[in-house]
Amino acid sequence: MPVVRDTFGYLQDGRRVDRVALSHPRSGFTIEVLEYGARLRTILVPRRQGLTNTVLSYASLREYELDTAQLGSVIGRCANRTVADAHPTFRLSCNDGQNHLHGGVIGFGRSLWQVVACVDGDMPGVRLQLHSPDGDEGCLGNVSVQMELQLNSPLSFRTIVTATTDRPTPLNFTLHPYFNLSGDAGTTIEDHELRLAAATYLPLNPAQIPTGEIRAVDDTPFDFRKLTPVGARIHDPDSQLTLAGGYDHYLPMLPRSPIAAELLSRSTGIRLNISTNQRGIQFYTGNSLGVATPPRFRARAGLCLEPHAFPNAINEPAFPDIVVQPGQTYRHDTTYAFALTSD
Repeated sequence: MPVVRDTFGYLQDGRRVDRVALSHPRSGFTIEVLEYGARLRTILVPRRQGLTNTVLSYASLREYELDTAQLGSVIGRCANRTVADAHPTFRLSCNDGQNHLHGGVIGFGRSLWQVVACVDGDMPGVRLQLHSPDGDEGCLGNVSVQMELQLNSPLSFRTIVTATTDRPTPLNFTLHPYFNLSGDAGTTIEDHELRLAAATYLPLNPAQIPTGEIRAVDDTPFDFRKLTPVGARIHDPDSQLTLAGGYDHYLPMLPRSPIAAELLSRSTGIRLNISTNQRGIQFYTGNSLGVATPPRFRARAGLCLEPHAFPNAINEPAFPDIVVQPGQTYRHDTTYAFALTSD
């Protein structure tokens, strides 16, 4: 069936969490989303050998409650790291030293969303919603959020996140699946090949906050303008790689790039193209997965390609503004298109 909705489990406080699976009726391509954190739990790509799950997943809801790695979650209101108390108006909660990380202590990824509609047929879809109250994680304004997922071809799906507010507030959402196109969580993603439509990146200070500089990728390990193995330069003696323990950096996208990121596993022949309306992508190689809770994955068992606006933008006047005003609608539109290059 194109759409299946059932109960995934119950949170420790007793609230029920549903999951919705969307399957293409001809190809069998399937994605699964949970109400808890609006998390993408599985992305199943059909191959001759069967379905290959291309993202890291937990088996139980309890593991998702304990999760410190934000597996598959929607991140909001503010993705990435932000200096929590640097702005004169917006004072965000601290959950990463003096910084606000990925929405704060609870954030959208640990909130219970609500499935409000399912669409059956050849291109099945689901819509979830969440209300973020005034003062949530130190943020101003009541914010209403909707997320739509829809299969838009036999091997692709589209995510659209929209939000409105009744007070000026920073909004910078992202999606946080950990991709491993080999379908084996016991491997690392260092042999995956990556291309990013980015000529610059944002260097970090010791707290992993962007310094405000926008630096060219030329002659650095951050040049992925051609398909390059992720592990080819990850161990280079580069101060930025040493600081983050690998890649954990934001790369602004080149204007008019139809494909922001391309990822390829030659072991399975699975290719992923990501298109987005966001200004850039955070590239994270899962450096801390080995110490995350629950301790299920090794370091670099998966990588994240997180489309969103510039991090710490509320504190950097030179970065594009992320404050949404009443009457405006925030919109995050990203498509994940898979293909099989061989099998």
